[in-house]
Parts: sequence; structure tokens; C-alpha cells
Amino acid sequence: MGFAAFVAIIAAVGLEVLGQLCFKRGTLSVETVLTEDGILSYWGAILGNAWVVAGIGAYAVEIVVGVAALTLAPLSVVFPLLSLSYCGVAVGSHVFLRERLGAWSIVAILLITVGAVLVSWPKP
Repeated sequence: MGFAAFVAIIAAVGLEVLGQLCFKRGTLSVETVLTEDGILSYWGAILGNAWVVAGIGAYAVEIVVGVAALTLAPLSVVFPLLSLSYCGVAVGSHVFLRERLGAWSIVAILLITVGAVLVSWPKP
């Protein structure tokens, strides 16, 4: 795997994490009380939220970057490395949203990271 593929994969992971954090931040800032307008009013508020729109934008760019990564490296390498976004979201939610990160989550993050490294390790 070349340097360009590595950069594209890391960028795709970063954009995935950014998108998820924006989505969560957006949902936290919208009133969850359903009015007489019902669920449509709630979805209108969600889809009109700047954080959610930023998350959609991050996802749109991530798709383009992810496809670029697929042109530069095999799917069997790119897809497992994209799983690092699970780790990034967990750590990001802890750092930026003050969500609790328990011991089992930390173990899982380490296992996912080790697995991604092993999958991407150069073959002899």
C-alpha cells in the first residue's frame, strides 16, 4: 500500500468520525419534544440543524475520498482499515462529548486497532 492510499484511508476515517460527531452534536441541540406537528417537525429540525448539515457534508466528502482509496489499494485492505472509524468515534465522543469510555470499550478499541494493523501489514 502506497503513501497516497494511506493518506486517503486516514482522511476517510477522519471524515467518518467528524460526520458522526457532528450528527450527535446536532441531535443534542434539537428539542426532542414532539409537538402537534409530530415526527415531521422533529425531522425538519434535525435536517435543518447546522451540525447535522456539516455531518452530511463530511459524509459526502468521505465517500469521494473512500472511493479514491479503493482505486489506490485493495478492498481487502481498505475496508478493514476503515473500521478504525469505530475507534475514532469512541475516542472522539469521549473527548468532545464527554461520553464515558469504559474498560471494555478501551479493550475493543485496542483489538480493532491491532486487527487493522495486521490486515494492512506488508505481506512477505
